[in-house]
Amino acid sequence: MSEPAENPYVAPTAADPPKPRGTTLAENRILRFVFFGLLYLAQGIPWGFLAGGYRVFLIDRGLSNEALGTVMGIAYLPWSFKVFFGPLLDRYRGGRFGRRRPFIVFAEIMMGAPLLALAAVDPGRLGMVNVVLFLHNTFAALQDVAVDGLAVDILPANETGRANSIMWAGKTLGVTLGSSGAVLAKHIGWQATFVAMTVPVWVIMLVPLLVRERPPSEDTRLGLEGRRFDVPELLRTLRFLPTLAGFLIAFVAPAGFALVGTFTARLYRKDLGLSEEALFGLSVIDAPAGVAGALIGGALADRIGMRKAMGASMALIGIVMATFASLPGLWPRYVVLIVYQAALQTAICSYSASALKYFMRLTNPAVGATQFTAYMAMTNLCYSLTAKSGGWMADNLGYQRSILIAAFVQVIAIPLLLLCDPRKAEARFRDDEKDAQTATAA
Repeated sequence: MSEPAENPYVAPTAADPPKPRGTTLAENRILRFVFFGLLYLAQGIPWGFLAGGYRVFLIDRGLSNEALGTVMGIAYLPWSFKVFFGPLLDRYRGGRFGRRRPFIVFAEIMMGAPLLALAAVDPGRLGMVNVVLFLHNTFAALQDVAVDGLAVDILPANETGRANSIMWAGKTLGVTLGSSGAVLAKHIGWQATFVAMTVPVWVIMLVPLLVRERPPSEDTRLGLEGRRFDVPELLRTLRFLPTLAGFLIAFVAPAGFALVGTFTARLYRKDLGLSEEALFGLSVIDAPAGVAGALIGGALADRIGMRKAMGASMALIGIVMATFASLPGLWPRYVVLIVYQAALQTAICSYSASALKYFMRLTNPAVGATQFTAYMAMTNLCYSLTAKSGGWMADNLGYQRSILIAAFVQVIAIPLLLLCDPRKAEARFRDDEKDAQTATAA
């Protein structure tokens, strides 16, 4: 992750008059934070709608936990395969329009089209529903790869904690807005709701159209001289124990809360009988809790270290789930659900924000989009594989046992963090990157 050539936030001396903030991402810290927050918001809105509002629509048509898990597993699959986008993006050096922005704009255009198409699909034809969800999430995954690759390219090391907190907070807010779909559909109908969920994505697309990555001269220079992805560099990256351990951690660490996420919506809707408004009320609670959790996780990662922040968050997730599972008699009380959702969302988003920084620091900037995307793909593969398993557990073992098992899985994954020290990755990859930049400057 390379530093900008000049940092506009270095305090000026008497001999150096203050420099105005630039209008590109490389020059302006506030612009970077706003930019990445908005793009993660654009990811969150449609996902919140599909995982929340549209899932309620399918639940009301009688789908079981296992069938819902299958649908969500299909939706997650493109996020598992997005690792194949990484080499494509890393091979592109960029030009006048930047290195990552062309992919971001294209992906956001194509994210909206399947959402509009879903309005015309009969929900009883699950095969067609799966195809449309797969297409939407394929382009959403491409957008995610491009945005994360840009973050690896352009964020200074001392900003990653705050930036990752803002990114995750933006996504959490987007998911909350998207989950309002079921309530919105009661008033304007499902087809108009699909349009309403598409418009914000296309409006946010204007941001990468209007904001440059770097000044034009630097974009051109990097396009001609910038390092490109190559197989030897990838092999060098993979022949490193912390890199390989990172893949295992990315796959296993979220398994506990991923299992529970599969069947929670049906528990609330069918078994506890919550209305659309009550479900949306829980989503509204998720927003401030998730934003707070993301900010806490990013701050903890900066203050006590990434692994300690991740481990503490994982332990809290397990404690919250185990406590809820031990009190089934209180589940019908709405206030208990509010407390549970708020605590769980805070812990999950704290883990997610600290994990984003952790995996970014493990990443070799020379293959940034490829390696970081591979870590995120392993996490999404976990979500995809646990979706059906979680649904099967709820249908066959009951909700209480399933949540207790998930809590146990979450906690026993914590020792895996000892396998991978991100400081070793920084010494191997970023010291080399700094040496290369110094040689180029000389």
